[in-house]
Amino acid sequence: MMIGSALLAAAVWSGSAEVDVMIWEPGGEHPYSTVFQLEYREEARVPIFDAEGSLAGYSVRLVPQRIDLTVHHEVRHADGGSICSGGGRELVSGGPEARIVLPVRGEALSGVLGFRPPDVGAYELVLPRAVGAFACGDRRNSRDRWVVIGSGVFHPEGDVEAADTQVRALDSGGLRMAGSYTFADAPRESAVRHDYKVRWELRKAAP
Repeated sequence: MMIGSALLAAAVWSGSAEVDVMIWEPGGEHPYSTVFQLEYREEARVPIFDAEGSLAGYSVRLVPQRIDLTVHHEVRHADGGSICSGGGRELVSGGPEARIVLPVRGEALSGVLGFRPPDVGAYELVLPRAVGAFACGDRRNSRDRWVVIGSGVFHPEGDVEAADTQVRALDSGGLRMAGSYTFADAPRESAVRHDYKVRWELRKAAP
């Protein structure tokens, strides 16, 4: 992929996301919920060229300006009795970037990305510390487990807890990111499994 410099864009994306996880274990269950308040700045738009050197589209970096998460969870016996509960709030600094791809020629861009993005554009977000950030009480855990929204736009390198399998298209004329998905890391009959529900909505404000 050949990438060159382009003009800086200062538009801001803001909104929220929620990750709900039900952790099933032989001794009981553990519902865990993380709510995010998010804000990203469009840092740069750079052209993407195909193998012949023709413009195929643009890649837009989204740099996090705010990742504010609130956690609530509980550990319960199999009979429903509570063992403990906890949670807390955290402002994440230095969180992972997100990215948007805007096609100029979708067919040519598919040769670079490996898939043809929607004409309005595709995006991918990474939610840091989405699972297990807090233990019982308000004790903070250090492990940074990610949940990814969108697929194929880039390949985040980190501790991915749950990954989306779909390419996510911008909607509302390219001004909105919204959707949901569910994911299970084991069959329903497994004694230990994690069931995830992920929801999000962000909107773009003009610079």
